[in-house]
Amino acid sequence: MKAIRFNINKPRYAVGLALKRLYKPVLWNGLSNTSIQEIPEPDLPGDEWVQIKTRYGGICGTDMSTIQLETSPYYSPFSSSPFTLGHENVGTIAEVGKGIDGWKVGERVIAEPTLWCAPRGFSKEDWCEYCARGVVNQCLHTLQGDIDAGLIIGACRATGGSWSRYFTAHQSQLYRVPENINDENALLVEPFACGLHAALQYFPDDDETVLIIGAGTIGLMQLAALRALGSRADILVSARYHFQADAARKLGATQVLNGGDLYAQVAEYTGASLHKAIIGKRVLIGGVARTFECVGSGSALDDALRLTRTQGHVVIVGVPGIVNKVDLTALFDKELQVNASYIYHHAESYQGKTRRTYEIALEMMASGQVDLGWMVNRRYKLDEYGKAFKQIGNHKRHAIIKAVFEFGG
Repeated sequence: MKAIRFNINKPRYAVGLALKRLYKPVLWNGLSNTSIQEIPEPDLPGDEWVQIKTRYGGICGTDMSTIQLETSPYYSPFSSSPFTLGHENVGTIAEVGKGIDGWKVGERVIAEPTLWCAPRGFSKEDWCEYCARGVVNQCLHTLQGDIDAGLIIGACRATGGSWSRYFTAHQSQLYRVPENINDENALLVEPFACGLHAALQYFPDDDETVLIIGAGTIGLMQLAALRALGSRADILVSARYHFQADAARKLGATQVLNGGDLYAQVAEYTGASLHKAIIGKRVLIGGVARTFECVGSGSALDDALRLTRTQGHVVIVGVPGIVNKVDLTALFDKELQVNASYIYHHAESYQGKTRRTYEIALEMMASGQVDLGWMVNRRYKLDEYGKAFKQIGNHKRHAIIKAVFEFGG
C-alpha cells in the first residue's frame, strides 16, 4: 500500500531547511524527510489490536508543520522513525487480534490517537500516575512498553497512520461511530476534542469578553466547543481570511475581527485605551478577560499577552514550538495567568461525572448539538499529496477549512 511517511534523518533535514524557500516541494518529494512510499500493510502489534481500513485521514496543521520542518525538536525523542503520518481518522475495522473482545470486522470506528499506558501493554496496576487518573495526555511511558516510541498514532513506527490505506489501533483507543454521525463529523472528533478540553478546563463566565486568536481549524473548534458547552460570553474571533470569518460567524462568534487593526478593534469593543510604545507593538490598558491563543506563533502569543486585561487569563491551545519575539513584560506587568491545554484525556469533569473528551464530543454530535461536518471542504486522493500540500498552504487562493485524504470503499 502507499503511505506518506516521515523519516528522521539529519542530512535530509538540513537539505529541507536549506532549500524549502527556493523550492517548497523539496519538503515532500523525497529529498527531505517526507515522501510517499510503497510499504506492506501494518501487522497487528499485539493480540488486543485491530487493523483499521481508512476512510478519511485528516490533514492537520501539526502534520503540515512536521512536513515543513517547523515542529520543535522537543518532540523528536517521542517518535519512532520512519512513521506514517496522520492522526485524525475514521474508518472500519478490517482485522481483529486474538485478544479482542467486543469489536468486530466491519464496524465503523474512530481511534483516539494517544499512545498511553494501555496501548503500550502495561497492566492496569502498572499504569503511570497520570494514566491511572485518566490524564492520558501526560503519560510517562511514551518511550516504553510493547510498541515503539511515539506520543500518538501518526508518530509511531509500530502503528502506522491515517495517511495510508490501513493503520492499527489498540482496543482501548476505539470508539464506535453512531449511525447518525457522518464520516466528516467523525473525523473532526479529534480536533473538536482539543477545543472541548480547553473549554472544559478554562470555561469563561457569561459576563466575560473572550478573544480567540486564529480562525483555522483549532480556533474554529475552540469557538464551537465554547458555544456547545453553553457559553454566553461575548466571543471575539480574529480571522485572517474571509472564509474563516464566515465560518466563525456560523459557529456563533459575537464579533469577527477580520482585516483592519486588531488592537484598535479590541480596544474599541472592550473600552480599553491604546498607547504607542517607543518601538514595537502598542500597549493596551484594559482588554479582554480571557484569550484562547489558537495559532501557535510567537506573534500570536505576544498579541494574546498584550490584548488580555490585568489579571486576565491566556490559554495556549495552538502548538507553540519555538516562538520568537514574545515580550513577556505584559505577562509580568498585568499579572496574567497563562495556561496550556494539550489535546484531550479521560478525566474531564462534565455534568457531574468524569468523562472521556471523545465520549462527550461523540454525544454532542449524535444528539445534533453540534454539526461540524461542513468544515471538511477539500478532499484529495493520496497520490494528490503534492497538490494538497501546495493548496493548503495558500489560503489566499484556496478557501480550505479542513482538508482530508480520501480512501475509497
